[in-house]
Amino acid sequence: MIQIKRNNFVFLMISKINIKLLITLICFAFLGTSVYVNFDSLSNQLIGRQEILWLLVGILFSFLSILINAYAWKLLINNIGYNVNKLNIIKIFLATNIYKYLPGGIWHFVSRFNTLRFELSTEKSVESILLEPLLMVVAGLIFVPFGSFNIAIFILCWSSTLIFLPAFRQSLIKKLKAMKANFFAKIVHMKDRKLANNNQNISISSFYPYKPLCVEIIFVLFRFLGFLCCINAFSTGSLISLGELISTFSLAWIIGLIVPAAPGGLGVFESVILFSLGAHFSEAPLLASLLFYRLVSTIADICAALIYPIRKLFTV
Repeated sequence: MIQIKRNNFVFLMISKINIKLLITLICFAFLGTSVYVNFDSLSNQLIGRQEILWLLVGILFSFLSILINAYAWKLLINNIGYNVNKLNIIKIFLATNIYKYLPGGIWHFVSRFNTLRFELSTEKSVESILLEPLLMVVAGLIFVPFGSFNIAIFILCWSSTLIFLPAFRQSLIKKLKAMKANFFAKIVHMKDRKLANNNQNISISSFYPYKPLCVEIIFVLFRFLGFLCCINAFSTGSLISLGELISTFSLAWIIGLIVPAAPGGLGVFESVILFSLGAHFSEAPLLASLLFYRLVSTIADICAALIYPIRKLFTV
Protein backbone atom coordinates (compact mmCIF):
# COMPACT_ATOMS: atom_id res chain seq x y z
CA MET A 1 0.00 0.00 0.00
CA ILE A 2 2.82 2.35 0.94
CA GLN A 3 4.65 1.44 -2.29
CA ILE A 4 1.53 2.26 -4.35
CA LYS A 5 1.25 5.66 -2.64
CA ARG A 6 4.91 6.36 -3.36
CA ASN A 7 4.46 5.45 -7.02
CA ASN A 8 1.38 7.68 -7.26
CA PHE A 9 3.31 10.53 -5.67
CA VAL A 10 6.20 10.11 -8.13
CA PHE A 11 3.84 10.05 -11.12
CA LEU A 12 2.05 13.13 -9.74
CA MET A 13 5.32 15.05 -9.42
CA ILE A 14 6.41 14.04 -12.93
CA SER A 15 3.07 15.18 -14.36
CA LYS A 16 3.55 18.61 -12.79
CA ILE A 17 7.00 19.11 -14.30
CA ASN A 18 7.06 21.61 -17.13
CA ILE A 19 8.87 19.53 -19.77
CA LYS A 20 9.65 22.54 -21.95
CA LEU A 21 11.12 24.44 -19.01
CA LEU A 22 13.15 21.39 -17.96
CA ILE A 23 14.61 20.95 -21.46
CA THR A 24 15.40 24.66 -21.66
CA LEU A 25 17.19 24.59 -18.30
CA ILE A 26 19.21 21.54 -19.38
CA CYS A 27 20.18 23.36 -22.60
CA PHE A 28 21.18 26.45 -20.64
CA ALA A 29 23.34 24.30 -18.36
CA PHE A 30 24.97 22.59 -21.34
CA LEU A 31 25.60 25.88 -23.15
CA GLY A 32 26.83 27.62 -20.00
CA THR A 33 29.27 24.79 -19.27
CA SER A 34 30.62 24.99 -22.82
CA VAL A 35 31.13 28.75 -22.53
CA TYR A 36 32.84 28.34 -19.15
CA VAL A 37 35.21 25.60 -20.38
CA ASN A 38 36.11 27.57 -23.52
CA PHE A 39 36.11 31.02 -21.96
CA ASP A 40 39.82 31.68 -22.54
CA SER A 41 39.61 30.60 -26.18
CA LEU A 42 36.45 32.68 -26.67
CA SER A 43 38.11 35.77 -25.27
CA ASN A 44 40.96 35.30 -27.76
CA GLN A 45 38.64 35.36 -30.80
CA LEU A 46 39.58 38.33 -32.97
CA ILE A 47 36.94 40.62 -34.44
CA GLY A 48 38.45 42.56 -37.31
CA ARG A 49 37.07 44.18 -40.45
CA GLN A 50 36.40 40.86 -42.16
CA GLU A 51 34.48 39.49 -39.18
CA ILE A 52 32.45 42.69 -38.85
CA LEU A 53 31.62 42.57 -42.57
CA TRP A 54 30.39 38.98 -42.28
CA LEU A 55 28.25 39.92 -39.27
CA LEU A 56 26.75 42.92 -41.08
CA VAL A 57 25.84 40.72 -44.05
CA GLY A 58 24.34 38.26 -41.53
CA ILE A 59 22.18 41.04 -40.11
CA LEU A 60 21.03 41.91 -43.65
CA PHE A 61 20.03 38.32 -44.45
CA SER A 62 18.29 37.94 -41.07
CA PHE A 63 16.47 41.26 -41.58
CA LEU A 64 15.29 40.24 -45.04
CA SER A 65 14.13 36.88 -43.66
CA ILE A 66 11.77 38.66 -41.27
CA LEU A 67 10.23 40.63 -44.12
CA ILE A 68 9.82 37.40 -46.09
CA ASN A 69 8.23 35.73 -43.07
CA ALA A 70 5.78 38.61 -42.75
CA TYR A 71 4.83 38.28 -46.42
CA ALA A 72 4.29 34.53 -45.97
CA TRP A 73 1.84 35.24 -43.12
CA LYS A 74 0.02 37.74 -45.34
CA LEU A 75 -0.37 35.07 -48.02
CA LEU A 76 -1.54 32.55 -45.41
CA ILE A 77 -4.28 34.90 -44.16
CA ASN A 78 -5.33 35.45 -47.75
CA ASN A 79 -5.44 31.66 -48.19
CA ILE A 80 -7.89 31.19 -45.30
CA GLY A 81 -10.32 33.53 -46.99
CA TYR A 82 -9.65 37.09 -45.87
CA ASN A 83 -9.00 40.11 -48.07
CA VAL A 84 -5.60 41.23 -46.76
CA ASN A 85 -5.90 44.61 -48.44
CA LYS A 86 -8.13 45.76 -45.57
CA LEU A 87 -5.34 45.33 -43.02
CA ASN A 88 -1.63 46.06 -43.16
CA ILE A 89 -0.59 42.49 -42.28
CA ILE A 90 3.10 43.20 -42.84
CA LYS A 91 3.00 46.06 -40.34
CA ILE A 92 1.16 43.95 -37.76
CA PHE A 93 3.69 41.14 -38.11
CA LEU A 94 6.76 43.37 -37.85
CA ALA A 95 5.38 45.37 -34.93
CA THR A 96 4.54 42.24 -32.92
CA ASN A 97 7.47 40.00 -33.87
CA ILE A 98 9.72 41.58 -31.24
CA TYR A 99 7.27 40.47 -28.51
CA LYS A 100 8.52 36.88 -28.86
CA TYR A 101 11.44 37.87 -26.64
CA LEU A 102 9.13 38.59 -23.72
CA PRO A 103 8.92 35.87 -21.04
CA GLY A 104 6.57 33.11 -22.13
CA GLY A 105 7.33 33.43 -25.85
CA ILE A 106 3.64 33.81 -26.76
CA TRP A 107 2.99 37.54 -26.63
CA HIS A 108 3.57 38.10 -30.37
CA PHE A 109 0.71 35.62 -30.97
CA VAL A 110 -1.46 37.33 -28.35
CA SER A 111 -0.94 40.77 -29.89
CA ARG A 112 -1.65 39.54 -33.42
CA PHE A 113 -4.79 37.74 -32.30
CA ASN A 114 -6.08 40.81 -30.46
CA THR A 115 -5.60 42.87 -33.63
CA LEU A 116 -7.02 40.37 -36.10
CA ARG A 117 -10.16 39.42 -34.18
CA PHE A 118 -11.62 42.90 -34.65
CA GLU A 119 -11.47 42.47 -38.44
CA LEU A 120 -11.71 38.70 -38.90
CA SER A 121 -14.01 36.27 -37.12
CA THR A 122 -12.59 34.78 -33.93
CA GLU A 123 -12.33 31.39 -35.64
CA LYS A 124 -10.30 32.69 -38.59
CA SER A 125 -8.10 34.76 -36.30
CA VAL A 126 -7.33 31.62 -34.30
CA GLU A 127 -6.70 29.69 -37.50
CA SER A 128 -4.21 32.24 -38.83
CA ILE A 129 -2.31 32.21 -35.53
CA LEU A 130 -2.22 28.42 -35.23
CA LEU A 131 -1.21 27.65 -38.81
CA GLU A 132 1.64 30.16 -39.09
CA PRO A 133 4.19 28.39 -36.83
CA LEU A 134 3.11 25.04 -38.30
CA LEU A 135 3.86 26.39 -41.77
CA MET A 136 7.31 27.42 -40.53
CA VAL A 137 7.98 23.94 -39.14
CA VAL A 138 7.00 22.26 -42.42
CA ALA A 139 9.21 24.70 -44.36
CA GLY A 140 12.12 23.85 -42.07
CA LEU A 141 11.57 20.11 -42.51
CA ILE A 142 12.12 20.52 -46.27
CA PHE A 143 15.85 21.10 -45.62
CA VAL A 144 16.42 18.44 -42.96
CA PRO A 145 17.01 15.51 -45.41
CA PHE A 146 19.83 17.41 -47.17
CA GLY A 147 22.25 16.19 -44.52
CA SER A 148 22.14 12.48 -45.37
CA PHE A 149 20.02 12.14 -48.53
CA ASN A 150 18.40 9.12 -46.91
CA ILE A 151 15.24 8.24 -48.86
CA ALA A 152 13.33 7.36 -45.68
CA ILE A 153 14.15 10.76 -44.11
CA PHE A 154 13.17 12.49 -47.36
CA ILE A 155 9.79 10.75 -47.36
CA LEU A 156 9.23 11.40 -43.65
CA CYS A 157 10.10 15.10 -43.77
CA TRP A 158 8.58 15.98 -47.14
CA SER A 159 5.35 14.12 -46.37
CA SER A 160 4.74 16.76 -43.68
CA THR A 161 3.57 19.03 -46.51
CA LEU A 162 0.48 16.81 -46.84
CA ILE A 163 -1.00 18.09 -43.57
CA PHE A 164 -2.22 21.21 -45.36
CA LEU A 165 -4.35 19.24 -47.81
CA PRO A 166 -8.07 20.03 -47.28
CA ALA A 167 -8.71 16.43 -46.15
CA PHE A 168 -6.24 16.78 -43.26
CA ARG A 169 -6.52 20.51 -42.66
CA GLN A 170 -9.98 20.43 -41.04
CA SER A 171 -8.99 17.72 -38.58
CA LEU A 172 -5.69 19.46 -37.86
CA ILE A 173 -7.32 22.79 -37.04
CA LYS A 174 -9.88 21.09 -34.80
CA LYS A 175 -7.12 19.41 -32.80
CA LEU A 176 -5.03 22.57 -32.57
CA LYS A 177 -8.07 24.52 -31.40
CA ALA A 178 -8.78 21.94 -28.73
CA MET A 179 -5.15 22.03 -27.57
CA LYS A 180 -4.97 25.83 -27.43
CA ALA A 181 -8.56 26.53 -26.36
CA ASN A 182 -7.53 27.57 -22.87
CA PHE A 183 -4.92 29.99 -24.24
CA PHE A 184 -7.36 31.83 -26.52
CA ALA A 185 -10.16 31.63 -23.96
CA LYS A 186 -8.10 33.72 -21.55
CA ILE A 187 -7.75 36.41 -24.22
CA VAL A 188 -11.35 36.62 -25.41
CA HIS A 189 -12.96 35.54 -22.12
CA MET A 190 -14.99 32.73 -23.61
CA LYS A 191 -15.58 29.19 -22.43
CA ASP A 192 -12.96 26.65 -23.49
CA ARG A 193 -15.59 24.26 -24.78
CA LYS A 194 -17.16 26.89 -26.97
CA LEU A 195 -13.89 27.64 -28.75
CA ALA A 196 -12.76 24.02 -28.98
CA ASN A 197 -16.06 22.80 -30.40
CA ASN A 198 -16.84 25.74 -32.63
CA ASN A 199 -15.70 24.57 -36.04
CA GLN A 200 -17.65 27.16 -37.96
CA ASN A 201 -15.71 28.93 -40.71
CA ILE A 202 -12.86 26.41 -40.78
CA SER A 203 -11.29 26.81 -44.19
CA ILE A 204 -12.24 23.39 -45.55
CA SER A 205 -12.52 24.65 -49.10
CA SER A 206 -9.33 26.72 -49.02
CA PHE A 207 -6.73 25.98 -51.63
CA TYR A 208 -3.50 24.29 -50.59
CA PRO A 209 -1.25 27.08 -49.20
CA TYR A 210 1.52 26.48 -51.72
CA LYS A 211 2.36 30.19 -52.02
CA PRO A 212 2.78 30.76 -48.25
CA LEU A 213 4.76 27.53 -47.98
CA CYS A 214 7.12 28.45 -50.84
CA VAL A 215 7.72 31.90 -49.33
CA GLU A 216 8.27 30.31 -45.91
CA ILE A 217 10.89 27.99 -47.44
CA ILE A 218 12.69 31.09 -48.76
CA PHE A 219 12.43 32.55 -45.24
CA VAL A 220 14.21 29.52 -43.73
CA LEU A 221 16.88 29.74 -46.46
CA PHE A 222 17.56 33.41 -45.69
CA ARG A 223 17.62 32.61 -41.98
CA PHE A 224 20.26 29.98 -42.70
CA LEU A 225 22.31 32.43 -44.79
CA GLY A 226 22.40 34.77 -41.79
CA PHE A 227 23.67 31.88 -39.68
CA LEU A 228 26.21 30.89 -42.37
CA CYS A 229 27.64 34.42 -42.31
CA CYS A 230 28.28 34.09 -38.57
CA ILE A 231 29.91 30.69 -39.11
CA ASN A 232 32.16 32.17 -41.81
CA ALA A 233 33.09 35.07 -39.54
CA PHE A 234 34.75 32.86 -36.93
CA SER A 235 35.36 29.39 -38.35
CA THR A 236 38.51 28.69 -40.34
CA GLY A 237 37.16 25.50 -41.88
CA SER A 238 35.19 22.35 -41.15
CA LEU A 239 34.63 18.77 -42.24
CA ILE A 240 30.95 19.33 -42.97
CA SER A 241 29.22 19.96 -46.30
CA LEU A 242 26.83 22.83 -46.96
CA GLY A 243 23.96 20.31 -47.18
CA GLU A 244 24.77 18.89 -43.75
CA LEU A 245 25.08 22.38 -42.33
CA ILE A 246 21.67 23.57 -43.56
CA SER A 247 20.15 20.26 -42.44
CA THR A 248 21.52 20.68 -38.91
CA PHE A 249 20.53 24.35 -38.82
CA SER A 250 16.97 23.57 -39.90
CA LEU A 251 16.58 20.79 -37.33
CA ALA A 252 17.97 22.99 -34.54
CA TRP A 253 15.76 25.88 -35.64
CA ILE A 254 12.65 23.65 -35.62
CA ILE A 255 13.47 22.29 -32.14
CA GLY A 256 14.11 25.84 -30.95
CA LEU A 257 10.72 26.87 -32.34
CA ILE A 258 8.75 24.01 -30.77
CA VAL A 259 10.42 23.12 -27.50
CA PRO A 260 11.68 26.20 -25.67
CA ALA A 261 10.30 27.90 -22.60
CA ALA A 262 12.87 30.68 -23.01
CA PRO A 263 12.05 33.68 -25.23
CA GLY A 264 13.02 33.25 -28.87
CA GLY A 265 14.27 29.69 -28.35
CA LEU A 266 17.27 31.02 -26.45
CA GLY A 267 19.61 28.23 -25.40
CA VAL A 268 17.82 25.37 -27.16
CA PHE A 269 18.86 26.25 -30.72
CA GLU A 270 22.46 26.90 -29.66
CA SER A 271 22.69 23.66 -27.69
CA VAL A 272 21.41 21.52 -30.58
CA ILE A 273 23.90 23.13 -32.98
CA LEU A 274 26.76 22.76 -30.51
CA PHE A 275 25.91 19.12 -29.81
CA SER A 276 25.48 18.28 -33.52
CA LEU A 277 28.40 20.19 -35.01
CA GLY A 278 30.91 20.07 -32.17
CA ALA A 279 32.85 17.29 -33.88
CA HIS A 280 33.09 19.23 -37.17
CA PHE A 281 34.21 22.64 -35.86
CA SER A 282 36.61 23.93 -33.24
CA GLU A 283 34.40 24.48 -30.21
CA ALA A 284 35.45 28.05 -29.37
CA PRO A 285 34.88 29.48 -32.89
CA LEU A 286 31.56 27.60 -33.10
CA LEU A 287 30.49 29.05 -29.74
CA ALA A 288 31.47 32.53 -30.92
CA SER A 289 29.44 32.02 -34.10
CA LEU A 290 26.39 30.93 -32.10
CA LEU A 291 26.62 33.80 -29.61
CA PHE A 292 27.00 36.36 -32.38
CA TYR A 293 24.22 34.78 -34.42
CA ARG A 294 21.89 35.31 -31.47
CA LEU A 295 23.03 38.96 -31.40
CA VAL A 296 22.67 39.28 -35.18
CA SER A 297 19.14 37.85 -35.25
CA THR A 298 18.06 40.04 -32.31
CA ILE A 299 19.40 43.19 -33.99
CA ALA A 300 17.55 42.19 -37.18
CA ASP A 301 14.30 41.74 -35.22
CA ILE A 302 14.72 45.17 -33.63
CA CYS A 303 15.46 46.82 -36.98
CA ALA A 304 12.40 45.18 -38.55
CA ALA A 305 10.20 46.36 -35.68
CA LEU A 306 11.43 49.94 -36.19
CA ILE A 307 10.63 50.13 -39.92
CA TYR A 308 7.14 51.59 -39.61
CA PRO A 309 7.82 53.86 -36.58
CA ILE A 310 10.82 55.39 -38.39
CA ARG A 311 8.83 55.64 -41.61
CA LYS A 312 6.05 57.46 -39.72
CA LEU A 313 8.61 59.75 -38.10
CA PHE A 314 9.97 60.87 -41.47
CA THR A 315 6.53 61.33 -43.06
CA VAL A 316 5.32 63.71 -40.36
